[in-house]
Amino acid sequence: MGLTVLRSLTTAVGPAAGRTRRRHGFSWCTPTAPPRSWRGMLPSAMHVLIAARCHTEALNVADRRAQQTDVIPLEAWLASIIQCSALGILGKTPEGLITSWNAGAERLYGYSLDEVITQPASLLVPPDHLRDEEEIDRQVLAGGRVDHYETERLRKDGGLISVAVSASPIKDVQGGVVGISAIERDITDRKRAESALSDAEARFKSTFEDAPIGMALVSIDPASTGRLLQVNEAFCELTGYSRAHLETLDLRTLIHPEDVEEEASLLAQLVAGEIHRYEIETRCIHAERQVVWVLVTASLVCDDSGKPLYCIRQTQDIQERKQFAGHLEHLADHDALTGLFNRRRFVRELSRQMSYARRYGEGGAVLFLDLDNFKDVNDTLGHQAGDELIASVAHLLGARLRDTDVFARLGGDEFAVLLPRVGPDEAEAVADDLMQAVRKNPSPTAGRSMPLTVSVGIAPFHADAAVTADDLLIEADLAMYNAKETGRDRLIFASPEQQAQMENRLSWTERIRKALDEDLFVLYCQPILDLRSNEISQYELLLRMPGTGGELLLPASFLYTAERHDLIRGIDRWVVSRAIQLIADARRAGRELCLEVNVSGRSVADPELPGFIVEQLEAASVDPAQLILEVTETAAIGNMDEARRFVATLADIGCRFALDDFGAGFGSFYYLKYLSLDYLKIDGEFIRNLPASTTDQLILRSIVQMANGLGKKTIAEFVGSAESLQLVRAQGVRYAQGYHVGRPRPLTELRAPVAETAR
Repeated sequence: MGLTVLRSLTTAVGPAAGRTRRRHGFSWCTPTAPPRSWRGMLPSAMHVLIAARCHTEALNVADRRAQQTDVIPLEAWLASIIQCSALGILGKTPEGLITSWNAGAERLYGYSLDEVITQPASLLVPPDHLRDEEEIDRQVLAGGRVDHYETERLRKDGGLISVAVSASPIKDVQGGVVGISAIERDITDRKRAESALSDAEARFKSTFEDAPIGMALVSIDPASTGRLLQVNEAFCELTGYSRAHLETLDLRTLIHPEDVEEEASLLAQLVAGEIHRYEIETRCIHAERQVVWVLVTASLVCDDSGKPLYCIRQTQDIQERKQFAGHLEHLADHDALTGLFNRRRFVRELSRQMSYARRYGEGGAVLFLDLDNFKDVNDTLGHQAGDELIASVAHLLGARLRDTDVFARLGGDEFAVLLPRVGPDEAEAVADDLMQAVRKNPSPTAGRSMPLTVSVGIAPFHADAAVTADDLLIEADLAMYNAKETGRDRLIFASPEQQAQMENRLSWTERIRKALDEDLFVLYCQPILDLRSNEISQYELLLRMPGTGGELLLPASFLYTAERHDLIRGIDRWVVSRAIQLIADARRAGRELCLEVNVSGRSVADPELPGFIVEQLEAASVDPAQLILEVTETAAIGNMDEARRFVATLADIGCRFALDDFGAGFGSFYYLKYLSLDYLKIDGEFIRNLPASTTDQLILRSIVQMANGLGKKTIAEFVGSAESLQLVRAQGVRYAQGYHVGRPRPLTELRAPVAETAR
């Protein structure tokens, strides 16, 4: 029978396979090499050979020898193929008993030939696959062929593997099915890879679809760059379009026309490999045509070879954040009481207008206005009445000005007006009109109608003016004071007569320079009490300058001049250097000392100051954490970019920062948003009358809660009584400073204990 099967195989292969001989009525072939025509038939040949082997036992010994004599070359060659194959090749009876088993099957399943011959093939089949396996066997035993199916098998060690199986019937001479042959290939690694890929795709799909921010896959194909390939639900909600509609659109149709070019350039750089990702704040056009600010982050998705496939674009709605940031910027540039520009913004607008005037040969004027006898209103009717009066005057004056004029409240009862493109006569007419408006419209305050006047200083400027915006404002300020000194309710132009006043200021600058050069400045210290440990934790250094009579002058006497003439940075460096030396001296004496040092707005903007401080700390071997740099709200916000760099540089090495006068203006919150702070020094306005003011108590509680939420420590300033100290402690304030804790005193008293009244 085996010869019969081989004869049919030989006939199928063809005589070209080798020399064909005929003996005992059979054709047989002795091939010299595997013919090309067999290569595609090897699986079939294997199945045929298995069939032959399964039935040679039915032949008698003599015939078997004859067959071996005649057929060994072909059968041996095919047997070698089967034995050396990496595939598992096996045969089994219709009852499922294994009859043949090659080396590939041994490697695949771990069983040797002796272990599996005559064993049921079901030992390789997991129980939950038995029914499927029986169905396959029924198909094959019915004469069918199963070219490929994938299933699982059990190894000898109990391990489960995935295999691809092809099964064919083994037939006898009469064509009856007498067994099943199977070729089985290990596809475990492929299945695991497919499963991992499927899991990754599922995770990506879930992440993509369920992401709370808008996500889109964008084409980078040259013919369709920017087309939306796929979007998630959040992107649909953000844009107001349906998924089906979005996936027909180009990305550019969703971007504000003014922003299209910028993002198109970034996308081109991304595709070209010049950048790995980009992030941009841009404007999205909603389906209902409103503009929505969004934050876009984009990167490329590549295949395994690194070839870019498409761009993945994440879009986050930042409309509220932009509105809030805009609101904070507005608060930083505007006076909270009147809504007018503040000094910082006014000086910026004045600088811009003066630059414009120099370029185009135009002029203008600055009016400096100050309400007469305003202090009497505050003293007699209270601060609330004063605030009402300020707001009323601001509204009255603003109504008399042009849209092109710039109107600001500089602080207290002081206002300024920038009049672009006017001469002195026009400026005088505007000033006179404003004065008459105030005079003729007494403001009702606290139920009373009060007569009111205003003094005005006028400082014109022209294209050839060599002064700065600050200098021009000073000139207008001096002219206004001249108006007050000559009787109030009048206007005066800046004039050469003001030179004497300027010379007086210059004499102050010489005294300041001398104090710096000869080391004449004096430092006092004021203790700060830790309300938890009830110990003095640190001291604030306070600057004094000797007067002509030997008295010590407070900073208010000379700091304005120092700032105006750019001497403040030298003063700040002197104080910082002295503070570091004091800390180092205390350490050598076996005592740890922590000091707070005030830093001016000009020093915050000094790019060289951080390096100077680092050098001083290193030279003295002082721990940076023992130096606390204190900046005022106005200084920080006036130089926000410089302040961020200043704080970041020194915070990185361990210095700590405190914000002074916190709560005095809404700019405090803008400051908190952008700078890394350690302490908030609560403005004394909320502490002085704390025992008698429930409003101040509520404000204090809110500030403390917010600070705690942000991880900031609080310091209450101007704590002047035991009752105030008890209240700030009860509200959760961490530190206290003020006359009740300790008055400013010379550095020689640094070691003096805290007063018992503060305990």
